Amino acid sequence: MAEIGEDLDKSDMSSLIFLMRDYMGRGKTTKEKDKSFLDLVMELEKLNLVAPDQLDLLERCLKNIHRIDLKTKIQKYKQSAQGTGTSYVNSLSNLSLKDPSYNLRLQNGRSKEQRLMVKQPDIQREPVKTSIEESGAFLPRHIPEERYMMQSKPLGICLIIDCIGNDTELLRDTFTSLGYEVQCFLLLTMKNIIHILHQVAHMPRHQNYDSFVCVLVSRGSSHSVFGVDPSPSGFPLDRIRRMFMGDTCPYLLGKPKLFFIQNYVKAESHPEDSGFLEVDGPEVNNVDSKVRQPGPCMVHREADFLWSLCKADVSVLERASTLPSVYLQFLSKKLWQERRRPLLELHTELNDSVYNWNRGVSDKEKYYVSLQHTLRKKLILSCN
Repeated sequence: MAEIGEDLDKSDMSSLIFLMRDYMGRGKTTKEKDKSFLDLVMELEKLNLVAPDQLDLLERCLKNIHRIDLKTKIQKYKQSAQGTGTSYVNSLSNLSLKDPSYNLRLQNGRSKEQRLMVKQPDIQREPVKTSIEESGAFLPRHIPEERYMMQSKPLGICLIIDCIGNDTELLRDTFTSLGYEVQCFLLLTMKNIIHILHQVAHMPRHQNYDSFVCVLVSRGSSHSVFGVDPSPSGFPLDRIRRMFMGDTCPYLLGKPKLFFIQNYVKAESHPEDSGFLEVDGPEVNNVDSKVRQPGPCMVHREADFLWSLCKADVSVLERASTLPSVYLQFLSKKLWQERRRPLLELHTELNDSVYNWNRGVSDKEKYYVSLQHTLRKKLILSCN
């Protein structure tokens, strides 16, 4: 155990403590921020959450901080311990939980959903970047996996802003077939993009629908999108996401908010160097903070987002100015053909399709996909 403690920094322990908070009690885990890994294991043992024949909780924690290798070690230990009866505390001393690549997910605060679910990146294979974990992977055994309600007619507003002009028809047909009310806007200036996003985020009609979709196609930089007019910096992607968070868009609180973004970036902002989007970002000062709250709710303001971002070099448009996005083509195909399957599964296969495309083209023609989500339940878009 001492060896494990040496490998863990404060950030690692903070992650593990956060994972355990709903099992050990929030008061304990929040007050004891300097707790060691050994202290954590001993407390779990006292609560009968960990034992030589009961290591499932630790396995799930390791899986959800993207340490499949350590989960495998625990599984091997369990197999050997069955024959030898060795103390599990001593055996675990050979494990290390060091991993700087974890990414905590958010909690649902409503009465039926007072359990923590943490979504982490699967093992990545370049050049397609993914960060996907099936919803419900960290649910306690006695709580069945839940699905988002997708029964309203329409399912919600699908906002399409296409500042390139190649994908609108395909996207409109796809999301109309899924049951969305599609609103399309073509070739907008930056001012008009901001105005429409702000207007849609404040629609009271969202309270009658079960979800929201936004598809944005534009030129941009690594972290911003541009309109058709010249712009030195563009509009930050993070601010777009914040417009639809629970505190600024209360009528979508607790409902899935899906963003599919195709961004054609300049050469100096190469997609491979952009990394994943952070869940948190700078404050938005120009969003109306006086939006009427529809009622008390404990759902976290950042919950229920799916943020799928694809970047390609802007030179793709120069070589084939009328061709649609490869990423959006694969997305539409999946949604047309396999809409009754969970969306996260479809996105995993979409990534494989993009990866296979990239294998046969030059670097300038490749697409780079990343996914971040804070979904709390299984999401299937088809209501049929």
